Amino acid sequence: MRFPPTRFLTMNVKFTGMAIAAAIAAALALAYWPAPDGGAPDAVASAPGAPAGRSLESYLNIDASPVADAAPMPVTLAQQLARLAASGKPEDAYAAYNLLDDCIVFQQEGRLPGLEFELGREMTAEEKAAQQQLCAGLTQRQREDRLGYLATAARAGVPGAATIFLSEGPFGDRSALRNRPDDPLVQAWKRQAIAQLTAQADEAELTSVATLMMAYLRDGDVVRKDAPQAYGYLLALRQVYDDILAPGVTNPYQDEYWHWLQAELTPEQQAAASARAQAIVAKYRQHAGRPAHG
Repeated sequence: MRFPPTRFLTMNVKFTGMAIAAAIAAALALAYWPAPDGGAPDAVASAPGAPAGRSLESYLNIDASPVADAAPMPVTLAQQLARLAASGKPEDAYAAYNLLDDCIVFQQEGRLPGLEFELGREMTAEEKAAQQQLCAGLTQRQREDRLGYLATAARAGVPGAATIFLSEGPFGDRSALRNRPDDPLVQAWKRQAIAQLTAQADEAELTSVATLMMAYLRDGDVVRKDAPQAYGYLLALRQVYDDILAPGVTNPYQDEYWHWLQAELTPEQQAAASARAQAIVAKYRQHAGRPAHG
C-alpha cells in the first residue's frame, strides 16, 4: 500500500507536533505495511517515535560550518558513511541507512518528499543542488550495504528501525512474501521481523505498537489476524495519546472508531488485552517521566 507522498520513519520520540501526528496515526501504521509487491514507501516524516536529526541540516550538511574545535564535517557521501560506520553505534547505522535511502529516493524523484513534509514547503533549487551533489557518488555497493545498516539498527532496538525492516521485506524483496512463502529464509525473516517489533512495542516504542496493531487486524503475508493482540496494542495507543494530546484534540484511537474490534473479543480476551496495554503504557510513562497513574 502506498501512502500519499510521504514515507514515515522513526528514531527518537519527538513531542513537538504530536497532535498533528496523532491525527494521522492510524493511517501512518498502514504506510508501514505495504503490499509485498507494491512500490517502496516514498519519503520520511516525523511521528511519535520519529527520527531525530532529520532536519534540513541533517539532509544537506555538505557545506556545514564546523563548530569550534570540532573536525570538519565530511563533504562526500562516502566520507559521511565512513564516519557513521566507524562509530559502531546502532543509531549511526540507522543514520547511514537513512542517508542512503534519501539518495535513492532523490535520484528517483528529484526531491525528498519527507524533507518537504517536515519543512512544510518544497525544496529550493539550492537544496536540490546540494542533495544532488551529495548523492552523485552513490555506488551499487552502497546500495547493497543499505539493508545491512538497517538490520544492525533493528537488531539493536533503535526506535523505528524495526518498522522499516518490516516494510523493506525479506532482504529488500517484498515479493518474496508471496512468491516464496515457504522458503526457510523467508520464514526466518518473518520471525525476526515480528520479534523485533514485539520487543520494541513492549518498550513502548509507539511506531512499533501501531505497526503491530495494524498487522494483527487482518490476515497478511507476515502474520495472521489476531484480534486480541490488535486490541491490546490499540488500548495502549489510546491511553498514551490521552497522555500526549492537548485538550480538545480528538484521540484517533477512541472507542467511537474501534468499538467493532472490542466486540470480537470475549471478556477474558478483553481483560488480557487490557493487561498488555497497561504494561506498555506504564513503560511509556516511565520513559517519559510521567506519573505511573494519572
